[in-house]
Amino acid sequence: MKKFGLTAVGFAAALLVNGCGSDENPSSGTGNNSGGGPDTPISLLDTLSVLSAANLPACDANHEGRAFFVQNENMPRLCVKGSWRSAADSTDFSITCSDGFLHAVDKITNQPNLDVDTVRFNGLQRDSILGIVQNGPFIFGTSVILNEASEMNFYRADGIGHTASSCVQSNDGRYTLESVSTNSNYLKISATGFYRNMVTGGTSASPVTLSALTKIANTSEDAGATVPIRVRNSVNVNILTQLEIPRIEQLAMNHIDFTEAKAQAEREIFAAFGIDTVQLYSQPYFTDGRMDKPVAEDLDMFGNSEYSAALFAISAMLQGDRSEADMMSLVNNLAEDIKGDGIWNDPNWKIKIADWVVGLDTLWKYNDIRNNVSSWGVAAIPNFERYMRAFVPIAYGFEACTDINAGQVTFVNQGQSALFANDYEHADHSTVRFICDVNSKEWRIAQPIEKDTAGFGPGEYDKEIREGRVSHDTYYIFDSGAWRVATPQEADGFTDLVEVYANLKPDEKAVFIIRHSERTDDTGPTGHLTSNGKTYARNLGARLAAIAKEDFYYGYSGYTRTQETCEEIAIGKGQVGYTLDILPYMDGAWYVKDGAKVNDYTNAEGGWVVYSKYAFAGAYEDAFYDLKTRSEELIKDNILANISTMKRVNVMCTHDYLVVPLLAYVTDGHANVRYYEKWRWVNYMAGVAMIISADGSVRYVPVKGLESGTM
Repeated sequence: MKKFGLTAVGFAAALLVNGCGSDENPSSGTGNNSGGGPDTPISLLDTLSVLSAANLPACDANHEGRAFFVQNENMPRLCVKGSWRSAADSTDFSITCSDGFLHAVDKITNQPNLDVDTVRFNGLQRDSILGIVQNGPFIFGTSVILNEASEMNFYRADGIGHTASSCVQSNDGRYTLESVSTNSNYLKISATGFYRNMVTGGTSASPVTLSALTKIANTSEDAGATVPIRVRNSVNVNILTQLEIPRIEQLAMNHIDFTEAKAQAEREIFAAFGIDTVQLYSQPYFTDGRMDKPVAEDLDMFGNSEYSAALFAISAMLQGDRSEADMMSLVNNLAEDIKGDGIWNDPNWKIKIADWVVGLDTLWKYNDIRNNVSSWGVAAIPNFERYMRAFVPIAYGFEACTDINAGQVTFVNQGQSALFANDYEHADHSTVRFICDVNSKEWRIAQPIEKDTAGFGPGEYDKEIREGRVSHDTYYIFDSGAWRVATPQEADGFTDLVEVYANLKPDEKAVFIIRHSERTDDTGPTGHLTSNGKTYARNLGARLAAIAKEDFYYGYSGYTRTQETCEEIAIGKGQVGYTLDILPYMDGAWYVKDGAKVNDYTNAEGGWVVYSKYAFAGAYEDAFYDLKTRSEELIKDNILANISTMKRVNVMCTHDYLVVPLLAYVTDGHANVRYYEKWRWVNYMAGVAMIISADGSVRYVPVKGLESGTM
């Protein structure tokens, strides 16, 4: 035989370097027809595929023996002696394939005119054998090799018996071996080629080999009959057929019948991926009325059946984002792992695959896989997602989801996982959590509100604010008997002071009672603001100046830091000649009834705990005044009683020990500064705005001068 053109390896290299093109379908010298630079990845299928025969490059010495797939003809054409010839018209040449590429081969004069896909062995005549090669469809150029095996040692289908070969000449992985005759009932069929990757949507960067081991006919030994009951004429090759071979061989060495060994191996592989074979095998598969269970070489991953969905899911999970070499290494390692005892014993690989599946699920990347497959013209895409999701809890070691634990939320405690958490609320590595769905009784990724409010129960009071248990920057509010996501305003509980001022009506007055700006470590009466604290206060004044055309009144507690806060606001606002009074009722000890007892409590528990517990829980009655009585005295007898001596807008600079109890009073306990419970405290320059209407009524708005109202 004379082979035209380059060898398979040389052909591949030439394509990757030189590309192909014509006047109708130009291609740059980089071999890239996507408009990118020389480093842009090349899709093998795109490089070897043209829309029509008119788009083929010149059939010259450079292309002699090469094949291109013509899309509108759905078959390849080969360059033979200066002209492009259809694969269907091979009167003077034959087609061979190696390393995933088709070649034209000159027929030697007087050579018997045998098609390359015709097999004639000495023995019983069999029907043609056809099938599909899939891990995603294998493309044209895939070589299919049939090896006959000894019936005594069928697990050694290594080419010692008769062999035959064929080539895939379509882009859907279909092959045919005509008029097959063998001396054995056992065959191993191996396919080597490039395939369409369902995860990336592109063609694999290198060819892979998948195999299937099959029994060509059921005999009297299988069914108690005296004649064969069915001759197999279809053998599909896929990941499942590849995985099962070592296990079948091991069981056969233990003198287990082939049919039984094959059934056991397939059950064990499905079980390794968490697929319930009892439920699976209860589903029909064949459309010709047969009710027997299919085996791996019957399965087509692109169909509407549960079997198709299971095969599709296993193929996708093993592919993941791996290269062809890494994918096949995982497949072969898994097959060897299962070989000995039928169990997948490597938890690390399970967890890696589960992490990848969760990544798809979190971003709903399943649709990307569906879109990739759909773009190939595949009509039926099974419900593969459910089998991928079902694998995740098995890999992570979750208990079964049942009525008993329905609604339970849990986390991944496997240290090898990228989703590992030290405990439920630990979110440094991942915020992904899982819930046993009440309706489906299957584990799924928990929605944010499900994982963040797990275990909350009813709120202790209406409008209670709680931080999410997992997403700690998300807040939830107990509203009308249920938890919901709090709005930013509800979560922080504070409105920007400048915004409140901007929305004042012309006939309204406002009193802003705010904590001083950032201070030094000196908490005594003469302690100053930090340089940052002065800048913060001045910036607040500047923001007010942008919309405020009126002068403000200022009052402070008598402490240096509160005085400096008011002064810096006024300076930032550009206000000169302003009034700045000492207001004794702005003292931080306004709510203190017994200073000695308060000191004892704060020394024992901390000031923020004590003052927040007093304000919100009514604690320490012996040390503090009644919250309501003392707050109304502050508001009515001091502020409102003197409002006529002030201006329309007034700023009073005070301390956190006054602001926190006042916030608790004016918000009816809803302010999110329950330090003893929530570990949140009022921030610098945050406090309360009193809005006084023309009729004398008052409403209150928690306000902030910085980005956050709490710290």
